[in-house]
Amino acid sequence: MRNLPKLKLLVLVLALVAFLAIPAAANATLTFTKGNTKPKVYIAENNGKGAKSIGAGRNSRISPDGETVIYERETSQGSEMRLYSVPVKKSQRVLNPWTESFVFAWSPDSTKIAALTGPLNGAQTLLVIDTTTMKRTKIATGYFNGVSFSPTSEEIVYGVAPTFAYPPKSTLYREGIDGTGKVALSHDNISAYPLWGPKGQIVFARQLGAKSRKYGPANQLFVMNEEGQQISQVTHTKVNALAQGLTPVAFSANGARLLAEFGGQDQGYGVAVSLVTGGEKKLTDDPETGFQGSALTADGSTILGTTGLGFGPSHPKIVTMPWGGGPEKLLVAGAYFPSWSE
Repeated sequence: MRNLPKLKLLVLVLALVAFLAIPAAANATLTFTKGNTKPKVYIAENNGKGAKSIGAGRNSRISPDGETVIYERETSQGSEMRLYSVPVKKSQRVLNPWTESFVFAWSPDSTKIAALTGPLNGAQTLLVIDTTTMKRTKIATGYFNGVSFSPTSEEIVYGVAPTFAYPPKSTLYREGIDGTGKVALSHDNISAYPLWGPKGQIVFARQLGAKSRKYGPANQLFVMNEEGQQISQVTHTKVNALAQGLTPVAFSANGARLLAEFGGQDQGYGVAVSLVTGGEKKLTDDPETGFQGSALTADGSTILGTTGLGFGPSHPKIVTMPWGGGPEKLLVAGAYFPSWSE
């Protein structure tokens, strides 16, 4: 074979490099919901381009590696969990019924999920499901408020109460994904909504002032180590009478930045929290239809979320904004509840 001219050879090399880069870019995937009465789940590139529907449903969550989407679909028997493979472009049912879909977590290694099943009225069962083998492991039964995997994907932490009473008498537990080694990390009956950070720290909410506040306690965020020790308060947010306060949403990879959500009656918005200084930044001036945070980039520089999703007529759109607030960048109009694999 004769030698190729240097220019042609260079073009081929650059084309090969571009081709090899495609899988990594394809894994950086965005998923979201469109529609109200007949919602559909979509996947797209992280900039919102190339969106396509993967099926009827809502509340989609993408795995950290961008390969798999879990979403909720209504059936005549209730809500079921569907698993969509991005490379294969097919979905399958994983769990039916799927209850309290907001209590959910992906493992950092993208091989397992934690979710609830059981009756709408009554105690639920927390399961860990291997998304490759579909093996299910029962972890606990009760009334759950949050679940999160350890950085190694080998353990989980969860908040659970023995009854449906409000405020919940919630305890935080740490347990192996095989259902062994259960350890109580809290003993005050007011700790809930745990999120296990990348550096081993666990952020959670303490429900304070239940007896002194008229309508219910106020959540403030605390942090502890994996043994339930070295507990310190992070936030000192002002929580009005009709608000619940803060719950943790996502960490930056270095564990220094935390995205939280402030919730209450006719109000819900994102808050940027520094775990280094304890500083808090409200990400919108509109508590009803302003920015609601969903995810944080690994470097902590950019927040993904929804605006325009109100408690009445809504005109939602998926946007990003810089850490600590700033100009919003539109990704997808008419969409809400995004999940990112970034």
